Amino acid sequence: MSVESAISDALSAGHALCKFITRNDVGATGAHQCGFHLPKPAWTLFTPFAPIKGRNDKSRVHIQWPHGFTTDSVVTWYGTGTRSEYRLTCFGRAFPWMDERYVGSMLVLVPLSLTRFKAHVLETDADIELLKTALGIETLGCWSIFTCSSAPEDENGCLDRVIEKTVTPLDDFPDGKWMAARARDAVMHCAKSAALTSADDKLLKWVSAEYRLFQKLETKLALPAIRRPFVNVDTFMDVAASVMNRRKSRAGHSFENHVEEILRTDGVQFDRQPRIDGNVKPDLLIPGKSAYEDPTFPVSRLVVAGLKTTCKDRWRQILNESRRIPEKHLVTLQEGISSNQLLEMREANVTLVVPKPFHKGYDLRTGIRLLSVDDFLAKLHRLQEPGAS
Repeated sequence: MSVESAISDALSAGHALCKFITRNDVGATGAHQCGFHLPKPAWTLFTPFAPIKGRNDKSRVHIQWPHGFTTDSVVTWYGTGTRSEYRLTCFGRAFPWMDERYVGSMLVLVPLSLTRFKAHVLETDADIELLKTALGIETLGCWSIFTCSSAPEDENGCLDRVIEKTVTPLDDFPDGKWMAARARDAVMHCAKSAALTSADDKLLKWVSAEYRLFQKLETKLALPAIRRPFVNVDTFMDVAASVMNRRKSRAGHSFENHVEEILRTDGVQFDRQPRIDGNVKPDLLIPGKSAYEDPTFPVSRLVVAGLKTTCKDRWRQILNESRRIPEKHLVTLQEGISSNQLLEMREANVTLVVPKPFHKGYDLRTGIRLLSVDDFLAKLHRLQEPGAS
């Protein structure tokens, strides 16, 4: 089944649970139980049993998977002892997706009822980004719920008020830098301790807040056009294409804007997409193009970094982004990558920069160099110190 089928099923059902497959899901961590972990806050979507401490409850469900594969599976609430989680298990030995190579892929679970699900597994960055764009969701924190309601989940009341106040006077979509700045303002206003938290926390809060701001603005400005009667299919497709393109543009630039702000506020010198080596334009070059093109400037003090929200298969794009610098850094929000891909990255001399909360999705036994955002900033400052080599 294609990503288009996943989108169609989610839209037809009016809801879907979208989550990245983790090492824990497929049993790669050595935990006592494998099976897809399902988020407690979304329990009404996939089981009749509430998360009650001291109980174990099971509900059976028939699932239609890609390529005509079906399973009679079980959703189990584990509430006894130290456990407090939902798991989707029982797939049979022939089930192909309970495998470590699918870590970082996206499971799209579409409940048709509490006893019948459709499921899709999206393996490529392009398919994952297309689904997120089409459904208007983000998956920070490993999972997200799509519903026909436009209200985001678990919103802080203060952020709601600030975002509402920001959106009210707008009669058009502002540019991405303005949106990013207003999102950061909202976070700082509503969580005054944010200035004291780690760079990892700030980056995740900023990206999440901007998504919420954009979603609110899109509801205000785009929903009336979507609800109006369409005279023909072409008119509908034009409106749909406009919405999709706007979502892609915002998602693509939001992460980049916030990473740049993290670097600027921390005093890191960098050039954004400088043209080097003929016609190569890396996302970030530190401390900049002039240093890179100075043959006397030590290579060990140069850093090149790619910025990609997901990098399950796009990471190879950074390998040719500078001739002088053998080590490539990749800053990403990807919440887990298979061990085989991590081994490939290590062999290709790639260092990953991932927000600290997402590190649990990475197998460090592969030898991958994994930095938090704070670690990355500390490294950059060490390289910029006088006498660094």
